Amino acid sequence: MVVHAVGSADEWQDVVRRCFVPINCGAFEPGFHGRMDQLELDDSISIACVATDGHTVDRSERLAARADGDALHLSLQVASRGTVRQGRRMVSVRPGRAFMYATDAPYYLDYSEPGQRQLIVQVSRSALDAPRAALDHGLGQLNVAAGAATRVFFAYALDVHRQGLAAGGAEAGAAAEVAADLAATMIRASAEGTRVLPRTRGGLLRAIEDFVAVNLPRVRVDDIAAEFFVSRRTVYHVFEDVGTTPSDYLRRERLALAARRLVDPALAEVPIAEIAAGAGFDDATTFTRAFRRHQGVTPREWRSSHGGAMSVAS
Repeated sequence: MVVHAVGSADEWQDVVRRCFVPINCGAFEPGFHGRMDQLELDDSISIACVATDGHTVDRSERLAARADGDALHLSLQVASRGTVRQGRRMVSVRPGRAFMYATDAPYYLDYSEPGQRQLIVQVSRSALDAPRAALDHGLGQLNVAAGAATRVFFAYALDVHRQGLAAGGAEAGAAAEVAADLAATMIRASAEGTRVLPRTRGGLLRAIEDFVAVNLPRVRVDDIAAEFFVSRRTVYHVFEDVGTTPSDYLRRERLALAARRLVDPALAEVPIAEIAAGAGFDDATTFTRAFRRHQGVTPREWRSSHGGAMSVAS
């Protein structure tokens, strides 16, 4: 991980040039500050968390004509608002919206509102297993459609960024492969307007984890296999790669869900047996034993230690 923190326009242009591509910046807010935390996984893909005060970005025709690569920027707007323009297309961006643009063509970003934050993945088009038509569609639209594939991709990128893997290592290489797979999945799903499944086991694992999180507590292994059009054996192989089984994973997720609900102030008066049932445990005794093995304390002790109600029945 390389962290760049600057306090001037000239310094920021230099940071962007070194991390991404040469640009011209303008309309800087007085007292401008910028920060970029960049993680380079390999030569084809990097992930950056960017935080800046208000400014604009111009990738001019002259600069784009001198591009020495085919990189895309896949960007998630985290805070503040702005606009993105490339070619004849201009789109508004706001928190939670994703968009993509090419660095070998001119573009203009209006980030003049204060408090800008983006999660940006720079990836070479040649590293993506995506049809040319899907890439062209995405670049023609600029917007990336919201959906499970988009959510999974950016959640994975953020998780990898937080890990701070060392470039060139086996873990970074594996993460780059999964990130490229999920990026291609997102681009294809957005362009085709249909569900697209990842092609790597690591990508499939992330998609499964997202499916489980959305559908807790009643999801089972058979539900996962049916949802992703794979066999139960394949589901088990996917989880074997990370040293667990799908059943153990589902149990941990249900226990984590129960732990969150036990300390939710809005559920302070809900009996623990009801919390257990809502997390997919039909038997309160079985739930208590499993919770104690997982957390080291009983559900009542967990709730009490986090300021929860003491009067509910266990």
